[in-house]
Amino acid sequence: VKYREDVGEMQLFMLMMDRHASFSHYPGSVENTTDSSPNYRLTWGFSETYAALCDYNGIGCKEEVQWDVDTIYHSQDNREFNLQDFSHLDSRDLAVIVASMAYNTWFTKLYCKDLRLGSEVVEQVLHTVSKSCSLEEVTLENAGLKSLVALLRCCPPSAPPPLHSLLSISSACLCFAGVSNLIQQICRLNKGLRLLNLSKTSLSSKGVVSLSQALCSSDDYSNSLLHLDLSKNPGILSGEDATNLYLFLAQPNCLVHLDLSGTDCAVDLLFGALLRGCCADLSYLNLSRNSFSHRETLPSFRQFFSSAFSLSHVSFASMKMPPDVLRALFLGLSSNPHISDVHLDISGCELKSAGAAVIQELFPLVSCISTLDISDNGLDADLLSVIPVFSRHPSLKHLLLGKNFNIKSRVLDEVLQKLVQLIQEEECTLQSLSLVDSRLRSRGTVLVNALGSNACLRRVDLSGNGLEDTGARMLSKALQINTTLRSVTWDRNNTTASGLQDVARALEQ
Repeated sequence: VKYREDVGEMQLFMLMMDRHASFSHYPGSVENTTDSSPNYRLTWGFSETYAALCDYNGIGCKEEVQWDVDTIYHSQDNREFNLQDFSHLDSRDLAVIVASMAYNTWFTKLYCKDLRLGSEVVEQVLHTVSKSCSLEEVTLENAGLKSLVALLRCCPPSAPPPLHSLLSISSACLCFAGVSNLIQQICRLNKGLRLLNLSKTSLSSKGVVSLSQALCSSDDYSNSLLHLDLSKNPGILSGEDATNLYLFLAQPNCLVHLDLSGTDCAVDLLFGALLRGCCADLSYLNLSRNSFSHRETLPSFRQFFSSAFSLSHVSFASMKMPPDVLRALFLGLSSNPHISDVHLDISGCELKSAGAAVIQELFPLVSCISTLDISDNGLDADLLSVIPVFSRHPSLKHLLLGKNFNIKSRVLDEVLQKLVQLIQEEECTLQSLSLVDSRLRSRGTVLVNALGSNACLRRVDLSGNGLEDTGARMLSKALQINTTLRSVTWDRNNTTASGLQDVARALEQ
């Protein structure tokens, strides 16, 4: 079976005319069309195009494909074609479906996630992107692309490619030649690009240089790019090549979402660029699994957080955060009157006692934070002084404390009593509490028992604590009188069927 790219539009037109007389009721159709010249871009029914290409390639036409498009997609005015809807079909069937989109104006988006695409399907994706006059968004996430070269390579030099909205190719493996060709095509997008996701694509530092130069080459990208994701590409921002990306970020731009996690970025150096570039618009910032290196940049670090007007999500997870950096972060956020309901993830940052002292001193001043993740920070016995801080916080709704309980039995009992006091205070604002993988064992039952009289928590996660059947029995009693809990996560607690039966009976009551 061949999926030829040289199917003439006149030839396809004649195939369709032989097969059907009217196309006016299908998605993407036009009525009373008389222009049948070879240069005319066919815009009528997807089903007719699909049937004609099946005939041309000697493949049986799948009626379910036609029915889904004509009935479900059309009735919902759905312009996003999701290949997962037809994941049960053979690769050659998917290839013809994708090829049909090249001659139809109904669909503006092509989406595929967690579905392994064969080479023949990838070839048709390339062909469709180059031929379609309506396709604006392409998402290929974890699609098993071992080597994806020039997604837009088939575009004729005289005409700019139509794609201008979203380009997401995460969890693929891009060779350097493929990245270079892709960047060359991005440079030709006359409307700029709104989203670019190259997460986990084996992108190299040289590829970042090419990408950065392309983004700096025109104001179109500064005025259009809202979402940039280069995450999970280790080492790409570890050297001087990263300077080129900082140049783009330093010029005025409209980025709203920036994910550079797992790129070995020197985080301190980044904030001078962010302060000048997208400080007013940036909402989502993920810099986890990177490093701090230059202390002299702390003023710009603090100034960014005091000046960022739109921040809602910040992550420094799995980074070693010195106390002065944490202090600068809290001082910046505390002096920013423009933001609220911020999610702050500083889990796995090795805060320990020095970080606990900063939290105790400054966190009550940071009124904009509603979600705080400080799990896995070696706080241990320092929780005795840290937990009371949360009871006095006016806006904290979600608290994650797991993996901080490597404490001797007597001190652990004291810490758990502090937690019980926290969730039972009348003025407590907490809505969710996570103590995942804290190995509380039988001593944790005192907290489980306190859930019965708790009136604020809606979600609690006690996974990985070895609470066993005794804890499950305590939970069953708490559930019979608690009226606020909506979600309890109880994984990895060594609970037998007997303990789960106790919980089931409580839920019935």
